[in-house]
Amino acid sequence: MNILYDFTRFINSDRYQYTEADIYVTNQMHQSPSVFNYFFRKTEDGGFAVVVGTENVLQLIEIMNQAGRETKLKYFSPFNFTEELMEALLSMEFHGDVDAMQEGELAFPNEPVLTMIDDLLPAKVIETPLLNTYNYQMAIASKASRISRAAGDIPVLAFGPRRAHGFDAAVLGTKAALIGGCSLHSSMGTEYLYNIKSIGSMSHSFIQSFGVGSEAEYKAFVTFIHRLQSNNATSIFLLIDTYDTLRSGLKNAIKAFQYCGISNDFNGSFGIRLDSGDLAYFSKICRQELNQVGFTNAKILLTNSLNEYLISELKQQGAPFDLVGVGDALATSKDNPCFGGVYKLVEVNHNPVIKLSNDAIKITTPSYKHVYRIYQHGEARADLITLAHNDPDVIKLLAGEEISITSEEDRFKQTTFPAKSYTVEQLTKPMIRAGELTDYGKLQHDIHRSRSYYKQRLQTFSPERTRIINPHHYKVNLSQALYEQKYKLIQQLKNEIQS
Repeated sequence: MNILYDFTRFINSDRYQYTEADIYVTNQMHQSPSVFNYFFRKTEDGGFAVVVGTENVLQLIEIMNQAGRETKLKYFSPFNFTEELMEALLSMEFHGDVDAMQEGELAFPNEPVLTMIDDLLPAKVIETPLLNTYNYQMAIASKASRISRAAGDIPVLAFGPRRAHGFDAAVLGTKAALIGGCSLHSSMGTEYLYNIKSIGSMSHSFIQSFGVGSEAEYKAFVTFIHRLQSNNATSIFLLIDTYDTLRSGLKNAIKAFQYCGISNDFNGSFGIRLDSGDLAYFSKICRQELNQVGFTNAKILLTNSLNEYLISELKQQGAPFDLVGVGDALATSKDNPCFGGVYKLVEVNHNPVIKLSNDAIKITTPSYKHVYRIYQHGEARADLITLAHNDPDVIKLLAGEEISITSEEDRFKQTTFPAKSYTVEQLTKPMIRAGELTDYGKLQHDIHRSRSYYKQRLQTFSPERTRIINPHHYKVNLSQALYEQKYKLIQQLKNEIQS
């Protein structure tokens, strides 16, 4: 079991959930069959988000089921719950179903990323832990996707643990960054839990510990290289901006590499790291001087508060760099740190329910649902949200019949897919059935698979839809049956309120 997840997750909750749970128990509502959806309403750029967090939500459910009465009593007893609620919590287990998108999937606003089907009590008390788990990791994975797409073929290093908001965030944020497109990382906690090797270069304080000035810097470099050579390291990068980037750091790095016998034949990666100043200018000068002395294979690593926009600018200016390290912009999703995922009740006692709002974006879509992705010639063309059961559009999709999908916002906007012109895939997979992990659920623990899955999914979208600025609109529509059900409920409510 992941050491980040134990039963403390269920007391790291909002109090109202347990206030409501007490009322459910008192009124014998706590065993009512319910369906909740986790989804998000918008993204930073108006495009897709990267799904990460499914693994850890499944772990939360495992923890709920594995905790005995004594464990639950230990954690719940300080809160002075009523006797009725306490007894219900002590015997609470998850025996229902979970459908979810896989880790690494590309999801769009208002699609059910996860569907929780169980009694009202366990489905309610998991709300905050579930939101906490998904929202942080999806924010980081989606930011990592934007940054790595901006970098293109240049590897992105996730250097964010020191900027992350606590231990959980450092470890799971790095995990999310790796699934979202980062190539390498520096988190030992993530290496421990997910068996993906961490890397690092050096700090300014390491160089300062050898004294002040150029001679001290040179000594620091040589000492660093010698020790890594003795450990058969395959990655040696020297930080060159502690005193003077060009007149001291670069010259000392070249001398140290030469003195220590590092050459283009080095079995691994070696080079310099630039962490301040005009990175475009400095990288060009460094590349010239490294090439002049024969270090054509030496790599240039850029850091210093980089994000997708700065990386794009550096590439446009012709900066010759080979890797980028991203810290605070990634570890906190600095431009959009609060991912707006929500968890809403959509069905209770086998009846669809809806939430209305004066803000159209906050009107929910009722019922147990699935998401299908439609492809033409291998390219993702549209997503269709359908009723999970007895939806005529699903029958058409699976049979390859002609199907027309209509925009919910503008019913005059319709797209028709001729018969046999497309393929279709159900994105919402069965992760838990009757409280037990399915084969799909077990796969979510494999981060290597999730990373490959993300890259494969990205290739199914056109460049216009994966660009980081103003991505082309992607169609996400409701099936006709779901649309009719939703607007029938809306009309019923309006008629009742107006009468």
